[in-house]
Amino acid sequence: MNPITPTISAPITMAEYAQTMPQDSATRVFVENMVRVSDVMAATPILPAVQGKRAFTDISSVPTVGFRNFNSQGNESTGSFNLREEDTFPIDEYIKVDRALVARLGPDHRNKQRELKTIALGQYFSQVMIKGDNSATGAKQPNGLQVRCQSLNTNLLHNSVAAGGAPLSLASLDQLYWLVNKPTHWVFPRGLMPFLDIAARNSNLTGQSIAYDNDTDNLGRRIMRYKGLPILFGYEPDDTPDLLPFTEVGVGGGLAQTASIYCVSLRDGGLYVIEQTPLDVVDEGAVVGSPFLSDHISWDWGIAREHPRSVARLTSVTAATIVQ
Repeated sequence: MNPITPTISAPITMAEYAQTMPQDSATRVFVENMVRVSDVMAATPILPAVQGKRAFTDISSVPTVGFRNFNSQGNESTGSFNLREEDTFPIDEYIKVDRALVARLGPDHRNKQRELKTIALGQYFSQVMIKGDNSATGAKQPNGLQVRCQSLNTNLLHNSVAAGGAPLSLASLDQLYWLVNKPTHWVFPRGLMPFLDIAARNSNLTGQSIAYDNDTDNLGRRIMRYKGLPILFGYEPDDTPDLLPFTEVGVGGGLAQTASIYCVSLRDGGLYVIEQTPLDVVDEGAVVGSPFLSDHISWDWGIAREHPRSVARLTSVTAATIVQ
């Protein structure tokens, strides 16, 4: 059997992908609803994988260059590369609704169950992007940003080394920014967003470029920026815990009351999602020999960090007034 050929040929976001589908497509409705749930999903580009993998090279060393003396040979030097690859991981989800309930409550009951699944999958995508850990017992998922940020002063910084952490320092945030190659976005704890509102009104922090855009994005969200980069926070309040709750123990120990901030480069050549087969929704109809109607959702995807400096993490941040 021939391997499935991926349908994506260039970087595309999930929102853009949905626009390529017919208006009445069940998959389009499902994808659009997922993107509305997660600003992380809406911002992350997708590139194709082949046979469940995407291979690429990153720079190991650059060649030496320099001037030469007259009547001497020019410099000869080459750089070196690391050949790496990232994997995709299949998701298969089912929505099974009792036909008796559909008969009692009407087809809208089934649609509401579909909507709940879009919320769950949109939130799950965000959680895996941050906390995914392929080394965990029984895990069959890509490594998220936390696992990938382990090198102090290369892709890992500490906002404070005190027990219990400390309020966010904009100086620490600036250092995080300059660790990342071509940064495009921040990912903040949602619990820190009210303190960004306060900072934007604080005359002592004027000129720090904390501000809301005048307009909303194409999904109706107001975007706050720092240093010109949009700030993502995952998803709206729900029964599911926040994407980045203040439940981490800071590097200095103490209570589990801190969270982390990430600076990311969401782009081709940086950090992106890969997929072998695109997300697909199939209405399977009545399940033979059972009282259920079934929908099947499948997606074979993973996370790729092509540039080794495409993400960095700042730990030990508490939910408190932001300082210089």
